[in-house]
Amino acid sequence: MSKTYSAILAGLARGLTAPMSRWPRFATLARLADAVTPRVPVDTPRGPITLYTPGKDALYFARHAFVREPETVEWIDSFAPDDVFWDIGASVGPYTVYAGKRGISTVAFEPNPFSFHCLARNIVENGVGEAVAAHCLGLSDRDGRGRFYMPSFEAGTSGSSLYDSNLSRLGFAKADIAVDAFALSADSLIETYGFAPPQHIKIDVDSIEPQILVGAHRLLRSGQVKSLLIEIAPDDKEIPGLLADAGFTENRRGIQRENTDVNVIFTLAG
Repeated sequence: MSKTYSAILAGLARGLTAPMSRWPRFATLARLADAVTPRVPVDTPRGPITLYTPGKDALYFARHAFVREPETVEWIDSFAPDDVFWDIGASVGPYTVYAGKRGISTVAFEPNPFSFHCLARNIVENGVGEAVAAHCLGLSDRDGRGRFYMPSFEAGTSGSSLYDSNLSRLGFAKADIAVDAFALSADSLIETYGFAPPQHIKIDVDSIEPQILVGAHRLLRSGQVKSLLIEIAPDDKEIPGLLADAGFTENRRGIQRENTDVNVIFTLAG
């Protein structure tokens, strides 16, 4: 039904602007597109936020981010006021904005340019820019330029991957759109570029979580990181093994739904 209505309304807009000359017509349609893009109000434990949702994938986060992942919200609520939070694979930024609403110093990383556009707007439109820094940048085990593969042009899409289109864990997502991207290791961000070491790290990238952990080798062994939340396959052994080597143990698992990955929170042992 929504497809039918949207097609009718789009046709009506094109029809009403057809008599206009070329540039005024395009300007009107551009202004209309921005004006009708939903800013969806979302209730959170810290008060309402709004999420800019130019497509159905972005709308998913407005509908489900604070309902389907209560463990993520509770985890963010456990942060101390002076902690630093890195949101790696921030997508359109629901948890980045939520942490920013708490006043937590937050750094968001999102290499998908379409998702980053929404992330940046959500930071600004929710007034959390003083607490949040966002970077259209990937993290990996090495520094350099590569290709970033996406299954669609939609903001908030899942199943993207850095370097190799076959790395995505989501079999339904065929990543056949590619753009150039830069990636840095977490250790380089701190040691070369002066980023503040995080006390908490969220990693949700659907592909190269192990490489990101390898690139944070020194950070994870520094004793500064207190916890990590990583979305992994239920039977994954590699990620828990890498974190165990760095001194972390599994603390909590989120809700497991059929045929989906699960959020796992790891905390520094001892």
